[in-house]
Amino acid sequence: MSDVIEAFLVVISFEEPEALPRSLRSLNPNSAWSSSEWVFGNEPRRWNALQNVQWDISHLLPRLVSQQRCSLAHSKAA
Repeated sequence: MSDVIEAFLVVISFEEPEALPRSLRSLNPNSAWSSSEWVFGNEPRRWNALQNVQWDISHLLPRLVSQQRCSLAHSKAA
């Protein structure tokens, strides 16, 4: 999560730190934090099967950052 937060702060140029909680909430609808499963390509992974290992990080981080950037772009356009 620290990588997601750092990526978000770079996108907003550290100018709107109060937007961070709102941005993290925007990840919830498409995330499997405590139930369901994550889907990476054709490989579903139970929510509690992810680990702090390079493979999981390299698949989860771009997905979360992408979701976050889309949410930020949408909120700025509105």
